[in-house]
Amino acid sequence: MSRIGSCRVFTRLAVMAGLWALVIAMTHSPASAGQRPVPDPGDRRAGVSRYFGGPQGFAIPTVPCDPAGPSASDGVMADQLNPQLHAKMAGYLNAYKMSCARAVTQAVKDRGLNPRAAAIAIATIIVESSMNNYAQAVDYTSLGLFQQQDWWGTREERLNPAHATNAFLDAMEQQYPGGSWNNEAIGEVCWHVQRPREDLRGLYAIEADDATLIANALWSGMSGGPRHPYASGRVVSGRSADGRLEAFAAGADGVYHSWQTAVNGDWSQWRFAGGPRNAQLAVAANADGRLELFALSDSTFDHMWQTAPSAGWSTWENFGGGGHRLAAGNNADGRIEVFASNTNGVFHRWQTAPSGGWAGWEGTGGGPADARLAVENAPDGRLEVFALSDATFEHLYQTGVNGGWSAWENFGGGGHAVTAGHNQDGRLEVFASNANGIFHRWQTSPTAWSEWTGTGGISNAELTTSRSVDGRVEVFAINAGAAKHAWQTGPNAAYSPWEDFGGGGTAVSAGNNADGRIEIFGTSHAGVYHRWQTGFTTWSEWGWLNGSGPAVN
Repeated sequence: MSRIGSCRVFTRLAVMAGLWALVIAMTHSPASAGQRPVPDPGDRRAGVSRYFGGPQGFAIPTVPCDPAGPSASDGVMADQLNPQLHAKMAGYLNAYKMSCARAVTQAVKDRGLNPRAAAIAIATIIVESSMNNYAQAVDYTSLGLFQQQDWWGTREERLNPAHATNAFLDAMEQQYPGGSWNNEAIGEVCWHVQRPREDLRGLYAIEADDATLIANALWSGMSGGPRHPYASGRVVSGRSADGRLEAFAAGADGVYHSWQTAVNGDWSQWRFAGGPRNAQLAVAANADGRLELFALSDSTFDHMWQTAPSAGWSTWENFGGGGHRLAAGNNADGRIEVFASNTNGVFHRWQTAPSGGWAGWEGTGGGPADARLAVENAPDGRLEVFALSDATFEHLYQTGVNGGWSAWENFGGGGHAVTAGHNQDGRLEVFASNANGIFHRWQTSPTAWSEWTGTGGISNAELTTSRSVDGRVEVFAINAGAAKHAWQTGPNAAYSPWEDFGGGGTAVSAGNNADGRIEIFGTSHAGVYHRWQTGFTTWSEWGWLNGSGPAVN
């Protein structure tokens, strides 16, 4: 045999032997895998990413991330996110993977860290396991979402998403003390914690944007923090304890009521509920989950409430005398507080216990006469009230959680309508309209505000805000001639230009479905319409809510 021929034979044998060794390594049982040399924590290693390069990973046994299994909202959110992703997971998110990302995000939130920490953790599990909680070791002893080897904890601990996430975060905070991970690129943080080979360093950075999108969506959809108020006006909506939206519209003959017949689903026929005519409405949730509706006309003030969470409604009871506008919110302890304006200023009334009785009406120390009102909650739960009249704009705020109130302070000039919302980081943002368009002002810190800034938009518009499932504030405006909307281009970020959202009308309000999708309610002289998100950036057409409902002038 020639030297060249023998070299070819040995080369082929070597290649075949290498391939066979790889097959043996990939199919070894966990017991056999445990007999391999185990690297020390400081060793440079490839990590499981060399095996799970694709978005689905191998057909290796997994365990649930949520003992109850994926939720319906996990599936809906996966469907909404898939078209928005651009890297490994694009088109491959499903309810199971979202349930795993949800468990990771909840662990981050419970630890008191921010959405960026959740994005770091999610970028890591995308690279390491394609968001699968793998129960069988492939790379040495690696298990779970983060593919942690046995020095990270017991088998049970590494397969527990909360424990595994906290172990990862412990290592992150050790590597980056004093929160310095906030100032490092997401991919670099992941790499320094996981410590794979140098040539795999860039994989985490590739997933950073998608991980941020997933983390923001989950963060915004999770409960926690203050219960933010529903908008008030001629049409309002609130969400029952079981997740179904309920809508109310004020007609010339009284209040009309429609509700979703299933969570995130279709709507009932309108029911005439009586109550004050041509009323201004506000809805709030009691601490026990029961919704309560307040209806103010120029001659009377009534309220009614659900008799049990997600149940039927009481009859109307008197709540006070007539007035101009109203708003309702929740204290940090869950007690509802209601504000109403008339020619003498702004007054308030509050529950004396969560879901309990009511104090009498008291003045707030002034406030603009016949003001339009909006209420929001600071991150610590303190209520803040904004009151806009034709001539002036003032605000007041709680000086302590569930506590007393400041004096009224000037907040700007007069205008037509006002609405308030909150950024993902908790900072409040206020929008007001006048004859020149729509303006906004936002908190730069818990106690400081920006100056008023114009946004364009339509003149003398009715306004409402809501938040997309990924945490972006979206603003809706309607006047007699047009409807428009604008939205943040990212959480806590600048706003898009105004875009057409339909024809003109008389009032607008927003609610969020249980899966986070915004639903908009618009009124006109013909009745009540609605339009809802079909994804993060896509909307249905306008349609009746199930019959026209009342004309709202």
